Amino acid sequence: MNKYPTGAEALLIAMNTPSPNGLLGIPVLVWGRPGVGKSSFIESLENEKCKVRTMIASIYDPTDFSGLPIYEGKSVKYASPEWTDDFNDVDSGILFFDELSTCPPSVQAALLRVIFERTVGFKKLPDHVRIIAAANPPDLTLGGWDLSPPMRNRFVHIHWDIPTGLYLNSLLNGWNSAEHYIINKTDHDAKLPVWKDKIGAFLKINPEALYGDPSKENFGYASPRSWDYLIYLLASCEVLEKPINIELIEGCLGEGMAIAVYEYLNSLKQPDPIEVLSGKLEVDFKEFNDGEIYILFNGMERILSNSKYENDFLSYSDKFLSITQRLTLMGKRDVVFVSLQKLAKKGFLTRIISKAQAVSQNEYQTFIDRITRIFNEKGLVEFIDLLT
Repeated sequence: MNKYPTGAEALLIAMNTPSPNGLLGIPVLVWGRPGVGKSSFIESLENEKCKVRTMIASIYDPTDFSGLPIYEGKSVKYASPEWTDDFNDVDSGILFFDELSTCPPSVQAALLRVIFERTVGFKKLPDHVRIIAAANPPDLTLGGWDLSPPMRNRFVHIHWDIPTGLYLNSLLNGWNSAEHYIINKTDHDAKLPVWKDKIGAFLKINPEALYGDPSKENFGYASPRSWDYLIYLLASCEVLEKPINIELIEGCLGEGMAIAVYEYLNSLKQPDPIEVLSGKLEVDFKEFNDGEIYILFNGMERILSNSKYENDFLSYSDKFLSITQRLTLMGKRDVVFVSLQKLAKKGFLTRIISKAQAVSQNEYQTFIDRITRIFNEKGLVEFIDLLT
């Protein structure tokens, strides 16, 4: 039995994920029926190091979030509300907007910049302030307002519930106290490139998936921003050694898209690029789809560009060129060309020739012949001509 309500783990991952704009936390909107402990759980995250500021945004004026205009001298300045000082002297903070769906459109519009940029008027909140909101589902919100598509797209949407077994256990033993997940940013940064490759490969195969239709989704929907959110969230799952969380995928992209992405990620063949380059693993590329080849080539490109593998550069390059030639002859030019182009811009071919010359004339000639065969291959030449 889970120790937390449904949706709580996804919330904890999202609120502690380094975000694409350099701030801490992906903004989270928790949806759940009244009385399931959404607000209680979020407010229980407060401790001596973390301040939680709860606001019922619908009782505020838009100027409480956009700044109150004050005429000073010959210009108008915008005064920041007093509550923005709550986070000045704490290590961590959560700005919690409860009952978000009761906000009229004017207040929603004023909140857009607060949620995404953590900016109130012209005052920027500290980078450690996370944004969490909660709301009752539209069919249970009497007299509420639909959230605008721009507002919905700023959040990852989490569905919250308390299973009967968890509630009964809490009656006997009390509720488990909430924990803050710690996600090391250096580790997170190291995981991001591979997840960018994986999502990039999915979109390369399914380019129409980049944009979802907000009118067909009640909560999250696909856009470049929500795909970015998903990449960062998936990297967090890996850092925390947790399985791919379908709640987070659905929260970013909507239910329909989430199923396709979840199945794609769980069925990916992912050979270790170092094992492939070192020759320890031979890959039958007839069993790989274009997305899987794209991911592998991007991984090999990063290794060949990394000075950490300088001692193996020539042997790895030889294997890379051999695989490139095989795939070019198989008609996979469009898949391998991206990585080949990136390496060429980084001086890959020049490095090969320089290092091969330093070994011997035979080594030099071997690489020259292989490079010449690849770049004289008719199909690749025609593909490059088409691009240029």
